[in-house]
Amino acid sequence: MAVEALGRGVFARRVERLQGEVSAQGAQAAVVFSARAIAWLAGYFALPTERPFALVVPRAGGPIAFVPGVEWDAATQVPTIEGVWRYYEYPGPVPPLSYLARRLRKFGTEKILCDAPGWGGRWGYRGPGLAELLPGVEVVVDPGLVTRHWQRKSPEEIELLRVSGKWASRAHRLLQAALRPGARELTLSLSLTAKASAEFLEAMGPGYGGFSRGTAPVHVGFISGERTALPHAMSRDRELRAGDLIVTGVAVYVHGYSVELERTLILGKPTSKQARYFAAMLRAQEVGLSACGPGVPLREVDRRVRQALLAEGLGRYLRHHTGHHLGWEGHEPPYIDAFSEGEMRPGQVFSIEPGVYVPGLGGFRHSDTVLITEDGAEVLTRYPRDLESLTVEC
Repeated sequence: MAVEALGRGVFARRVERLQGEVSAQGAQAAVVFSARAIAWLAGYFALPTERPFALVVPRAGGPIAFVPGVEWDAATQVPTIEGVWRYYEYPGPVPPLSYLARRLRKFGTEKILCDAPGWGGRWGYRGPGLAELLPGVEVVVDPGLVTRHWQRKSPEEIELLRVSGKWASRAHRLLQAALRPGARELTLSLSLTAKASAEFLEAMGPGYGGFSRGTAPVHVGFISGERTALPHAMSRDRELRAGDLIVTGVAVYVHGYSVELERTLILGKPTSKQARYFAAMLRAQEVGLSACGPGVPLREVDRRVRQALLAEGLGRYLRHHTGHHLGWEGHEPPYIDAFSEGEMRPGQVFSIEPGVYVPGLGGFRHSDTVLITEDGAEVLTRYPRDLESLTVEC
């Protein structure tokens, strides 16, 4: 599990950082509802359903899990959690957060910080938020309460991302070797996901996992043909044909952490149009990669990439910004966007993924994961990016 992979000290430092914010704002506790944030703070991976759960981080002392009965046994086994408060089940005669509010009052709570007003409407849940249940208590809702703390990766997290990058390249080699006319998108993606995941699990050893329920640790996917012009097209079991553009996406989850690796490949000899747009995309990505480094404004990286594509006369084929932070979640703030504030800092991890999308022809996008270092940037996804290497003979 993540606690074993990172060490309990990492989780203790994360909790202490949040407790520092609780103290600085004059609050008695923080209440975290996001399942992903709870996993990051305590290494406790839970399955969010209609049943509310939360992690209470008091100003001093260890974190406390607030859980329904179905999570009681699991929560009590997490070594970083000091206490567990539980309620039986939802629905019931009393809204579950009423039990949480009652417990919080025992702290002598006058002010709490929360990452959300309450549990929200997941899977049909209906119930009041904490502010309604705690009249007279100042409830400060801050969606970035935890997420801003994982924007700079620790050395331990960076090492897991390096492992993810190595396995992503390995999985992508399996994919490229298997591409051929007549193969089908979903059929091939699922079989390679299973094959790559089996190899990964064998290398990790018995007992690996604990951060998802039945999800493959390696995902190998792609879309093909004219539909690659849709940046977020969903997979179909389409049969591949000679001349197809193929846009891939590989992710490898190492104790919950993953890089992003995407490539544009061509099945057969590229046409002159395909070669032109591929070259323009590649030049723009190289501009973006070379622009990365500590102290570089996020909007400046996006500006340079857009200018490279605009200079090619491709403005009408642009659909999105240059990249985003990642590592713990697929997309994390901050974003490499024309309107983003702030600058790149050591320990941050970004995708650099400019795209060119030509209706009726297809899309062209590489994505690489870049770690910002003290004196530059390190690409964590090492896979060929040139047209010759990404042309698949058929």
